[in-house]
Amino acid sequence: MGEVLLDQFPNRAVLGGAPFNVAWNLKGLGAEPIFLSRIGQDAAGEQVWAAMHRQGLSSIALQRDPTHPTGAVQVELDGQGIPSYRILANQAYDYIELDAEQLRTLRPSLLYRGSLAARTEAAHRRIQILIQALNCPVFLDLNLRDPWWNPGRIREMIRSCDWLKLNQEELVQVANLEGIPAENPLDQAQTLRENLNLNKIFLTLGAAGARLITSTHIHRVDPVPVPQMVDTVGAGDAFSAVVILGLLQGWSEVALLERAVMFAAAVCGIRGGTPQDPEFYLPFRREWGLGVGAPAE
Repeated sequence: MGEVLLDQFPNRAVLGGAPFNVAWNLKGLGAEPIFLSRIGQDAAGEQVWAAMHRQGLSSIALQRDPTHPTGAVQVELDGQGIPSYRILANQAYDYIELDAEQLRTLRPSLLYRGSLAARTEAAHRRIQILIQALNCPVFLDLNLRDPWWNPGRIREMIRSCDWLKLNQEELVQVANLEGIPAENPLDQAQTLRENLNLNKIFLTLGAAGARLITSTHIHRVDPVPVPQMVDTVGAGDAFSAVVILGLLQGWSEVALLERAVMFAAAVCGIRGGTPQDPEFYLPFRREWGLGVGAPAE
C-alpha cells in the first residue's frame, strides 16, 4: 500500500515508489501481491497501468484520480550513483481511498506500507484506521524524506507495526524521536525494538551490509559485491521484497537476511528498482525453490 510514481532522471523516467517496487519484485519472484495505490487520469497513469499488466500485477486495488496527477519525483545521481530526490506535492497517491470492509475480503496475510503516502494528516489517519480494521501483521518501511514527514505521525506508525525496516540514518532520527541515547547503532536498534515490543527490526547499512535484530539474536550479513554499479535506486525496496517473501515462506532468519542482501546487490546493477526482464528473477527463483517459470506476461 502506498505510492507509485515516476522517478524522473535527467535523461529518462523510470517507474518507482517504494511500495510499487516491492510489489513488482514480489511478483517477479513468484508471489501474488495486491498493490493498493492511486494514479491520475494522465499519460503517466496509463504507463503505470500498462506496466502492471505486463508484469502480471493485479490492478484490482489501483484507483484512478480525476483531479490529481500520477506521482512524480525528480532524481539526480552523484558520481557514485547515489540518488537525491525532489518529491512533488499533492499527488494522486496522497488521496488513496481505503475501504476496510472491501479490503478485508482480500484476506491479506501481511500489509506492507511506507511512510511517504501518509505524509498528510488526513492520509495518515485513514491508514491508521485501516490497519486497526484489517488486523493483520504490518511491515513498515520508513522513508524519511525532508520535509515530507512528521515526528508525531512517525512515532504512531512504528507503534502500529510488527516489523520495522530502516537504514542507519533513519535509525538515528527515530532513536532521537524516542529519546534513545546516541550510541552504537545496534544498541540503539535493540533498545528501540525492546521499548516498542517490535517483532523484528531490519537495519540496512549500505556498504556494511545489513542486520536483523530480534528478541534473542542479532544476525549480520556482509554486503555482496556489485560487479557493475549502475545506481542504488530501489535497492532498499528489493531488500524489503525478499524479506517479506521470506517471512511469508517461513525461511530461517539467516537465509532471509542473506537472500535479501544478495537480491538488493543485483538490483544495483540495473537502472531503477523494477527489473523489466523476467529473466532477471529466474536464478533467484531456482536457487530459492520458488519455481522456474517466468512471471506472467
